[in-house]
Amino acid sequence: MWTKPAADIGQEVIIHAERPLLEDFTQDTSTRFVSFTAGSHRFELALMKADCFDNQTMVINLPKNRQALLDLENINRAGHLEHMFQLSTMEAEELRTYLPDLL
Repeated sequence: MWTKPAADIGQEVIIHAERPLLEDFTQDTSTRFVSFTAGSHRFELALMKADCFDNQTMVINLPKNRQALLDLENINRAGHLEHMFQLSTMEAEELRTYLPDLL
């Protein structure tokens, strides 16, 4: 095992010779858990913010175990929420009404 400086984050990365890692660092995060019903659908989400997400929020759909980095721009991209969270068009529209206030 040896360490390599990670210049972009100011930390050291531990390299295991027998199991090389591409990246291994720790970052402080803020996580918010929200549950709500929209129309006839229930959503349970975890929203994580961290510096490494470049002003986006990691949104995790807990029951479906699906996640996406979202911001105010890409939540309105046609088909994006449907694809990332495996939602119907109706479910995605209902989620889309809540996300701007949550992000």
